[in-house]
Amino acid sequence: MKDLKDTIDFDNFSRVKYLRTLLALPLQYTFQSQKTQLKLEIVLKDGGCLRSLSLSESCITDLPDSIDLTQLPTNISKLINLRHLMTRGTPLKEMPPKICDMINLQMLSNFVLCKNDGSRIKELGKLDNLHERLEISGLEHVREVSDVLEGNLKNKKYLNELILDWNGEADDSTKEREVLDALQPHVNLKELKIRGYKGTSLPDWVTHPSYCNLENVDLHCRNLCLSLLSFWLLSSLRHFHVFGVSCLDMHDEFRSISLNKPFPFLARLELHHTDMLDWSFINTSDQRCEIFQCLKQFYLKSCGKLSVALPICNIPSLEFINISSCDELVTIFPTSTLIDSAYPSLKTLSTRNCSRLETFSEMGLPFTLQHLRIASCDKLMENRMKWNLQRLPSLNSLQLWVCREMVDSFPEEWLLPPSLRRLNIFECNNLKALNSKGFQHLTSLRRLDLLYLKKLECLPAGGLPQSVTYLSIEGCSLLIPRCKEGTGEDWPKVQHIPNIRTEETEFNKRYLGCR
Repeated sequence: MKDLKDTIDFDNFSRVKYLRTLLALPLQYTFQSQKTQLKLEIVLKDGGCLRSLSLSESCITDLPDSIDLTQLPTNISKLINLRHLMTRGTPLKEMPPKICDMINLQMLSNFVLCKNDGSRIKELGKLDNLHERLEISGLEHVREVSDVLEGNLKNKKYLNELILDWNGEADDSTKEREVLDALQPHVNLKELKIRGYKGTSLPDWVTHPSYCNLENVDLHCRNLCLSLLSFWLLSSLRHFHVFGVSCLDMHDEFRSISLNKPFPFLARLELHHTDMLDWSFINTSDQRCEIFQCLKQFYLKSCGKLSVALPICNIPSLEFINISSCDELVTIFPTSTLIDSAYPSLKTLSTRNCSRLETFSEMGLPFTLQHLRIASCDKLMENRMKWNLQRLPSLNSLQLWVCREMVDSFPEEWLLPPSLRRLNIFECNNLKALNSKGFQHLTSLRRLDLLYLKKLECLPAGGLPQSVTYLSIEGCSLLIPRCKEGTGEDWPKVQHIPNIRTEETEFNKRYLGCR
């Protein structure tokens, strides 16, 4: 290698006969003004000894003609001793010829099938040393199920994660199910992701109890109609993500398995873009049913025809709930639930873009709640005096974003609990004033964020609590001049606060999530 001020001289590699590892380190800070070219042909030689090649952290700007952004070198299969070929994140269109000759490969991040070449999936049959993660994309190009069987995924006992990816429209949903059936992996698998599959049902192996090591199941499928409880036999399941299925229900299976404590380790459940979701399997007055006993995080997004977000049962470990864009949702917690005993661990609740949401529950919120965020839920804001926040001894953070029903003055007297430490109000464009009586008992309040409140004219007449140590005012054109140091009309109300931010600043990215 030449002087550090020069370009990198890779020609010296031609004298290296037994190079096994080439890791291009992040030297861009030294060579940022140089164009560095890697002459990769020097390592793609017959009988090459290279085992590891990584360019992801390099300052290389020019690649040789043998590399296209969508294609690997045609002779890369000559690297018969290569152990790791990582192409994750690259738009590969096809695999190089004779990749099946690279029998020493231990890591192959993506195997791409292209049009009129779907039969090449059989080449995976010789790569039984593959470890960790494998993604097979372009599965819509498979024509013969026998080719998939020759790929022999059941023999790849070192794989931890398998991603099966279809693109485009399905010609035959029955054939797609047969293909997925033939893609059955080894039972050692820990993570399974199925994306773009157009079949209406899953093969039996996906939920078979022999997959006792399976911890993560991720389904992005449009036409599926499945029962959540069909996965209960996956005894190690910890994370279950369902996206875009047409129907998700429970049927009558729960009655026969409720005594077996289904999903004993499930900690995270995500249900997104499900047309029909039915919790009726558990609509019983017996809250002793032990399902979801270890569930800690629950996400519900864009699920139609659902009026109640949670089933009637005790979920003792649940700490976090995030609900968004559920247009039919009326309430979050079931009516007949004894809320404090059913959710004794709940700490965070976030609701967003639920236009018909009227209430949390008839009993308010669990007394353990610490963080509450409400964004674009107009009917819920309209009924805010029924929230009963005063019963929450641990609530310390409240965020109110894009609330059109917050008019004139806020907060009403005794709406907020004295335990509150942070209050964040963002883009509530009808808000004109802050109510002194609503603030006077907030003796624990430490931080107040007033953000993009176009009509807010002034701070509370009685000032802010002496406990406030941080005040942020952004995008409030009427209020900011009043808080100017020394001369602003509201300066006496805030001069005791050690940290004040009142600049008219560019929209802060941390608030983009509320839209």
